[in-house]
Amino acid sequence: MDKAIIDAIREKEQLPDSMTDSEIAREYKGTYTAARAAISLDHKPLDQVINDSMAKIFPFMRKKK
Repeated sequence: MDKAIIDAIREKEQLPDSMTDSEIAREYKGTYTAARAAISLDHKPLDQVINDSMAKIFPFMRKKK
């Protein structure tokens, strides 16, 4: 498993730094969490895609920053 995926899993799952990369890879290998982490490296999160699409359709729904 790539280091970037392991780092993404560690961040999303809020795993302690005491867990080694090999422990995380062994525990999360082939899981839905690992798949989401791998996809998130290359793509925007689904919630962000939905928000962007809704803002195009309904401009008044844009969040004021």
